[in-house]
Amino acid sequence: MNMPPSSAGLRQVFYISRSRATPVEVQRILANARHRNGLRQVTGALLFTGGHFAQVLEGSPQALVEIMAAIEADPRHEAMTRLIEGDITQRRFDAWTMAFVEALGVDDLIHQLLAAPEVPAERAERVLRLMFESSSAPTG
Repeated sequence: MNMPPSSAGLRQVFYISRSRATPVEVQRILANARHRNGLRQVTGALLFTGGHFAQVLEGSPQALVEIMAAIEADPRHEAMTRLIEGDITQRRFDAWTMAFVEALGVDDLIHQLLAAPEVPAERAERVLRLMFESSSAPTG
């Protein structure tokens, strides 16, 4: 679903967390996110590794505050770490209300990021590109 192009008040959040969700719950999370994001004009991508989540969200500041509050309160996430958060001028995932990439077996990458006392912005950006933009075709 294409979102209208907008740069006014556009923000991005990229976070990682340890997953406590079953595969069925992940599919439910994905379906709910796609529906709600469409209503809020939020775009993004979700990566599920089997043991961790990595997600990037793009939208209005208010929409992202609401979504992040819900995610942080969700017991299916733990050890959430925001790697990138700030204003952006252009969406990366404007074609998807929520693209989905399943990359089972790459838990060690996210585990290393969660264990780090601090993740430099450059490394977070590099991880974001590797995880989402280099994937062949996120399904969304």
